[in-house]
Formats: sequence, structure tokens, C-alpha cells
Amino acid sequence: MSRPTIEREDASRAQRGASAITFPPRFLWGTATSSHQVEGAQTQSDWAAWEARTGRIHGGDRAGRACEWWAGRAEEDFARARTMGHSAIRLSLEWSRLEPRPGVFDEGAFDRYARLLEKARELGLTTMVGLNHFTLPYWLAVRGSWLAEDAPDRFARYADRCARRLGDLVPLWTTLNEPSVLALMGYVGTAWPPGRGNPALGMKALRAQLVAHGAAFHAVHDARPDAQVGLVINMPALDPFDPSSVRDRAVAAAQDWAFNGVVLDALAHARFRFPLALREERAPILRVSGGPALDFVGLNYYGRYRVRFDARHPGELFGRRDARDTVHTDSNDWGEIHPEGLTRQLLRLSRTFPRLPLYVTENGMFDPTDTRRPSYLVSHVRAVHDAIAQGADVRGYFVWSLLDNFEWAEGWSTPFGLLALDRATQARTARRSADVYSAICRANGVSDAMEVR
Repeated sequence: MSRPTIEREDASRAQRGASAITFPPRFLWGTATSSHQVEGAQTQSDWAAWEARTGRIHGGDRAGRACEWWAGRAEEDFARARTMGHSAIRLSLEWSRLEPRPGVFDEGAFDRYARLLEKARELGLTTMVGLNHFTLPYWLAVRGSWLAEDAPDRFARYADRCARRLGDLVPLWTTLNEPSVLALMGYVGTAWPPGRGNPALGMKALRAQLVAHGAAFHAVHDARPDAQVGLVINMPALDPFDPSSVRDRAVAAAQDWAFNGVVLDALAHARFRFPLALREERAPILRVSGGPALDFVGLNYYGRYRVRFDARHPGELFGRRDARDTVHTDSNDWGEIHPEGLTRQLLRLSRTFPRLPLYVTENGMFDPTDTRRPSYLVSHVRAVHDAIAQGADVRGYFVWSLLDNFEWAEGWSTPFGLLALDRATQARTARRSADVYSAICRANGVSDAMEVR
């Protein structure tokens, strides 16, 4: 694909006010989902076991039937997405379904995913398919999850099987989703499985996931030389609460390095640096002859955190994130609404990986009343356009999420969907934000009228 270009605007938007914007032809507009969160009837993963433990999930929730995608509702939701003007959908495969026992693959499960992907293609939806979105087979969890010595090799063998079985139906593959988030929540912290609560193990798990990405990248390309394979990274904006404070700037930079920078550095330069290694180590698994072991990069972005120095928080590198203006619950925080941060992170990725296409693979907000989400979507779509205008090769935008789903430790308490889900009846109801996003998709941009509305 050729690199999309948009003429640079002569005057700043701040000077002239908002105006209509149009994206490059063939820009992908879609939504993102993940297997465990929408499929239902899933019993063989580490998350299924985790949910059964008292006190692990808000309100004692379970994924349960979820959105009944495995039972047949996925095809209906694909059709709804297409009717709303979407041109793409991001979904993931459930490793524990496809390989329920080590080395034993379920051909019936592969057949079910093949039918889903064929339906998406029939509808004209471009699919971006994830090999892993947080969950692991229970048989791997009991052996240490990502801390198991052979976890990357096991993942590569699974990736090879998926590419050979489904590769003709998948234009865009992703290996892992948000490795830094999983390392933080399940290994540094205790909110997600395996709940280790050890920073050193968190860095070990993050390193293992990066090795697994490299191994899976090569495995998919060996099976399908024409494959496009990327990695999805969560990159919040981390800024000093007081930009004039040396201490605030220092702790914001430290948190940014530990969460964002260390991953970007490893991928861009095929090396592990502190805290992934005590001394710098080469990582040839993360390299191909032309550069990084990546064909594209996916960016998940929700918001910005402003960081204060606080000596009482050594586990957070002496930085405390100010939550007064953020979108949060008592147990989770998605950051402050800050579309400029999305532009900034896209440009950062563009500088780090100058030859690679970029996709916004998740962007959205928890908004039970759907009063703020419409303007959130418009402002963040504008932020993507700003990044393209400044030279970033962004080729698609995926809202999180198509419909309300099981939101990990938050259970069912934080609706992110463009479609509201009635869990009792499985009825879907379009929210106002669904109509706004549909208008964006159909216009391939944002119109003046849409801005006023």
C-alpha cells in the first residue's frame, strides 16, 4: 500500500476553529473486540478459572454467556457493524479453545473461527485478528503462564497452526495485545491472573511476551510469507502534573520509560535494556533483515495521566497519578480525556518506526450515560487526522468497543459499547455514539454539520 498523504494545513485549528476533515481513501473504520470478552461458554482459560475465585471480579461477575458470539451472535453483530458503515473489525482467537491440551488442536474450533472470518469477508469487513488478547490456556497457567520457560515456543507453535489453518482469511494479524498492561496487572500487580504481585516478575513476563511476539512473527511469516503481522501496544500519555517541577518531570519520564519506552526500544533496536535486563542484551528474535520484526504497529490509547512526585509510592517509581479529571472507577483508571495525547503518541510511533504503517487499534471511553462518548469520538478522530497531516502513516481507526462486554476485573460494570447489551435478553440497542461513529465512517471523516450536532 502506498503511504497516505494529506496536505498540511496552513493555519492552526486553534486560529480558525474546527472544520471538515477527510481521511485518505481506503482508510479502515471499525471497532475492536476480544474473544473472552464477547464469545461466552469459555471454560478452559486462566481467566475462566480466575473469575471463579471469590472477590476477583467486581460484583462477583462472570463472563458467562458474554455476548454469545460462540453460540452464533457474532455474525449478526458483523452485519450490524457493516450496516452502520464500518469497513473493518478487530477480533481475537481464543488459544484455550484452539489448543485445549498441549499439542492437541480442536479442528471444530478452527472451523467455527473460519466461518466467522468468511462471514466478515462476505460482508466486506476487513479483519484484524489477534492471536492472543490476555487469556492463556489453563494448562499453561498452571505451569507458570508467561513465566513458564517454554511459553514463547508454545505460542509460536500455536501461531504457526493458526496461520496455516486460517491465513487465507486474515489480511492483518496481531500477535499480542498490550503486553505492558498484562505485565502490570497480573505480574507486578494482583488484579489479573496470575496475580503475582512482584515487579521483578512483571519485567520477566514482559520480556517473555516480547520474545513470544518475535517467535510468533517469524512463525506466521514462515507459514504465510505474504502475511502482515503487528503488535498492539497500549501507550497512555504520561505528563508531569507541574511541568515546572523537576521532580514531577523526572517521575513522569521514569513511568513513561518503564511502561512505554522500554517496549518501543526493544522492538525498534532488537535489544533488552533495564529494567528488562540488568545489562543491555541483544534480542535477534525481534529483528528481520529489513528492520524490526513488525509489519505494522497497533496503538491503543484512552487518555493521559498527570504524574506528581510522591515519596510514599516507591512501587510506582515515586510518582502518583492525579485522578481528579480522569475517567475512573474505584479500582481502575483510563486517564484524562486528552485527544492531543493520541496525536502525540502516533507521531512518536512514526518517528520510532518510520517505515511502518500504524493503526489505532483501540480508542473509546467508559460512559454509562453515553453523554460524553460522542464528542470523545469526534475529538479523537480529529487527533488522528492531525497526526496524518504531520506525516504519520495511519491506516485505520478502531473504537473500543462494538458492544458492551465483559471488562476483565471490572466485570460488567463499565460499558464501552457503541451498542448497549441487555444481558438477560441479549438484545442490542444502538447508542447515540453509534450514530455519530456511523456518520464518521460514511463520511470518511468529520463534517461541519457533525461537529455542530
